[in-house]
Amino acid sequence: MKGVTVRMYPNYYQMPTRTESVSNRTMKVYGTGKVMVEPNIASVQLGVVTEDPSLTKAQQENARIMNQVIQSLNELGVPPQAIQTSSFTIRPIFDYKDGKPVNQRYQVMNTLQVMLTDFEAIGAIIDRTVLEGVNRVFDIQFSTDQQAAAYDQALQSALEDGTRKASTIAQNFHVVLDTIPLKIIEQTSPSPVAYKAFSASAESTTTPIQAGQIEVEANVELLYRYAFVQ
Repeated sequence: MKGVTVRMYPNYYQMPTRTESVSNRTMKVYGTGKVMVEPNIASVQLGVVTEDPSLTKAQQENARIMNQVIQSLNELGVPPQAIQTSSFTIRPIFDYKDGKPVNQRYQVMNTLQVMLTDFEAIGAIIDRTVLEGVNRVFDIQFSTDQQAAAYDQALQSALEDGTRKASTIAQNFHVVLDTIPLKIIEQTSPSPVAYKAFSASAESTTTPIQAGQIEVEANVELLYRYAFVQ
């Protein structure tokens, strides 16, 4: 009788992987967070438009008026670095008679962007520059240099909002969520700004401007894995 060789092997136990030990069921929730902040920067668009059959005259008149406007801004305490040309255009304009262009003239438009931090001076600046020849005042835009800090707060609120929603759903259906989401997607949104249109009041000698507040919003998408309670 031949001998029999018996080999003894240790009793190995392989731990289940994360993929094997958890459910593949997932839920998607969305979170929103909002923070209100006080603006501390204002941007004002001041434009000068001139027209003349002669392009040279239209351009020269525009330059003369704009130089007066810039000088007035400096006199009102606006530093040169806060004044920037945002656009300059020249275009022909026609009247039409019997469907045909007649009476050609030229329009010159020069626009300044003025950055301000003294909101109380905005009305006076608009009034003074209008007297100097500004005939286009575009929307006033309010913003903040604390945008990043405000957005971080809104993002924290958005994550808490999404987590709360996922927890509520899980409790309602008696399931268990993973502690950490499988995926977090930050949804982009436009930079917050507040706009105020230029308007004059018959009851005031200075154009009234109200800055209000800026709403900073953050949005996230959270994907959670969950399992039924055994």
